[in-house]
Amino acid sequence: MLYNFRALCSSFYKKKGYTGSILIGTTFFAALPAYAQEKHPLFMPKRDVTVVYAVQPENSSLAQKRKIYFSGNGTLFRIDGPNNIGFTLIDSAKQTATVVSNKSRVYTVIPSKSGTGGLFLDESLHFRKKGTDRILGILCHHWSVQGTKGHSDVCVTDEGILLRQEGMDIDGIDGKTEALSVQFDALSPSIFQVPVGYQQVRLPQQKGESPTLVSPNANAQPLSPIQAKKSENGNKVDASQNPFITPQRDVDVVYAIAGPMPGLPPFHQRMRWSVEQWKQRIDSQGIDTYMITDYRTQRLTVLNPQLKKKTELVAPGASIQGMGKRAEGDYVKVGEATVAGQFCNEWEVADTEGNINDVCYTNDGVMLRVVRNNIPLVVALKVVYAHQDASLYRIPSDLKMLAPAHP
Repeated sequence: MLYNFRALCSSFYKKKGYTGSILIGTTFFAALPAYAQEKHPLFMPKRDVTVVYAVQPENSSLAQKRKIYFSGNGTLFRIDGPNNIGFTLIDSAKQTATVVSNKSRVYTVIPSKSGTGGLFLDESLHFRKKGTDRILGILCHHWSVQGTKGHSDVCVTDEGILLRQEGMDIDGIDGKTEALSVQFDALSPSIFQVPVGYQQVRLPQQKGESPTLVSPNANAQPLSPIQAKKSENGNKVDASQNPFITPQRDVDVVYAIAGPMPGLPPFHQRMRWSVEQWKQRIDSQGIDTYMITDYRTQRLTVLNPQLKKKTELVAPGASIQGMGKRAEGDYVKVGEATVAGQFCNEWEVADTEGNINDVCYTNDGVMLRVVRNNIPLVVALKVVYAHQDASLYRIPSDLKMLAPAHP
């Protein structure tokens, strides 16, 4: 099939041996400018539209669903991966493809390939108009499409929306694609943006190089476990001896945070906690953006004073306990340690995504280290107990509100 949805279904996102990985080698496709309709159909929709497709590759009895958002400007579209694992943004004007991983909260930008058989038709193919049809009650025109290797029959509306395709792609694989729903609602610009706080990863430019972190994630905060995990590796304590998992006094901690992908160096993150304000401030290494979380109002604000912008979100924090309250659940103590000159007890707990970690807390609730599968993910480098001034947690009044991008 000339619309290479087969690649989209079978290899859009794959595991690379680490959680939340993204497939960098996927073929990406750029839309090309439309030409006169008497020669071929439009290659991109003329207005905002969201289409859900059923995609059935050759030798597969099950159709897979894919949601694609098209911007009416004719240059942008977004392809969602399965189970909200991530998505790809194609910008044909900039000739870029942005691959976004929701799991790892990272993204990478690579050049997109145009002029090849792919998701959209292009002027290199031969078209022959055959007739009309109605799919989902929408009129579309049948076209016979012939390329150097593949051939296909497509039905495309006057506005450039593909409703059905069946045939062989450029790799000689048969398949079928059909629209299950078409919505013409206006799309927010945030649909075509990387979500706030995601980190950019630059791919190696030469053999032997490692991926590099372009800008640390201002939204990343030290892992916040939500419950204990029963284990045979340690001793379950009485509930009255459960740890504090929220700082019980003002503290300023600098952490080393493991890179989100193998080969990336750790980056530093500063966490300041005010008991009086019941607020947390996170500053990440190398960027102007920082984050303030108000756990009384359950609001998380990402701020960039230099750009005069802010974004508000619902704060995470099911694990945030009130002052003087210990964690709930069955906690298993697995050891003791000294990190950054501070004593801590090590507990086996599950984080917000269900991963099992060994987390070391001080007796007053400051997290000092997180280890998973013997790999340190978060390590405190410096801990200073000192009063935190309220001004650190104020939101400047001159910042313009920016709507958060949708993941």
